[in-house]
Amino acid sequence: MKKYILLYGDKKLEDNICIKNMFENTKKINLGWTDFDESSNMKLLEDMIEKGTKQFIFLGLEIGWDKLIKNIKEKYQDIKVKVICNTQDSLLYYEYERENFFKLLQLSKEKLIDYIAFLKKGQYEVYKELGYKCSYLRQNYILQSNMKKDIKVKNDIIDIGIYPLNYTWDKNIFNQLCIPKFIGNSNLNYNVLDERMKEFLTTMNIKNKEDKLEKIDENSLIDKVVKNDITISCAFTEYFHPLFFISMEQGVPCLIGNTSDLFEDGEELKKYVVTLSEDNPIMNAKNVMKCLENRDKIIELYKEWKQNYNRLAQESIEAFIEK
Repeated sequence: MKKYILLYGDKKLEDNICIKNMFENTKKINLGWTDFDESSNMKLLEDMIEKGTKQFIFLGLEIGWDKLIKNIKEKYQDIKVKVICNTQDSLLYYEYERENFFKLLQLSKEKLIDYIAFLKKGQYEVYKELGYKCSYLRQNYILQSNMKKDIKVKNDIIDIGIYPLNYTWDKNIFNQLCIPKFIGNSNLNYNVLDERMKEFLTTMNIKNKEDKLEKIDENSLIDKVVKNDITISCAFTEYFHPLFFISMEQGVPCLIGNTSDLFEDGEELKKYVVTLSEDNPIMNAKNVMKCLENRDKIIELYKEWKQNYNRLAQESIEAFIEK
C-alpha cells in the first residue's frame, strides 16, 4: 500500500479508539487553535514527507486543519490528502460540526482533498450522488488476544454497564440509565459525566455504583466492560461503536441502537443486540433480559459474523488507502 500516515487529534477521543485500531500508521497532531499549533503541525508533516510519506489521511476536519491542508497542497502538489468524515448530518446541529463539515465539502470541491471516506453507508451514497469523490469505510475494532481479561464470574446480581463517553443529547444518556429500573436484582455500573446523572439515579431509586472512566482509551474500557454481565450503548446517532466492539470481543453482550450499518449479513445477531427503540427503557429492559438468556448463542453468532466482517472492513480500508 502507498506509504501513508493517518493524522488524528484529541477532540473526539472515542473515535480514536477505533481508528487507531483500524490503521497501522497513525500520528497525533495538534488542533489548530493557535499560530504555534499550525506551524508545529506544518513542520511535522514536512518532516514526514521528507521521510517518504506519500499521503496524509486526516480523521475528521478539526479546527485549523483546513489551513494545514491548503498549505500542504500548495507546497507539495504530488502529496495526496484524504479525510475520514467523523460527523453525520444529524450532528450538524452543533455549530462546530457544521462549520468543519462544510469546509470539508468545499476543500473537496476545490480538489484540495482528494478523497473523503464516510463511515455511514447512506451518507456515502448521498454525497457520491452529489458528485463528491468518496468511499464507504467500514468501522471496526479487533481486540488483540493479549489484551483480553477474565470477565465477571456469574452471581445473583445482574451487573449492567452504561459507559457514555460524552455528555451530549445524542448519547441518549437518561433513557439508558432508566433501563435497570425495570430489571429485578440488578446493579448499574456507570461512567459519571455530570452530577445530574447521580441526581437522576437517586430520584429513580436505581441501585448503582459509580464507575468513572478516568481515561478514554481501549484499556480503560476493557477494565470497565469485564465487570458486567451486559453493556448498553444506545445512542440516538453514532458512526463509531467502540463499546460494542470491545464488549463483544471480550465475550460480554452489548445492546446498541438501530443506528449502524454493521449487520448487513448478520440478521440473526442483529435480532439480539440491536434495539428498535433507543428511547424506550421498558422495551430495552426486555432486550437486556433476552440477551442475558441467550448470552452463549450471541457470542457464537458474533464470532461467526465478525470473521467475515473483519475481511470486509480490511478491504474497505485498503481500497481507501489505494485510491
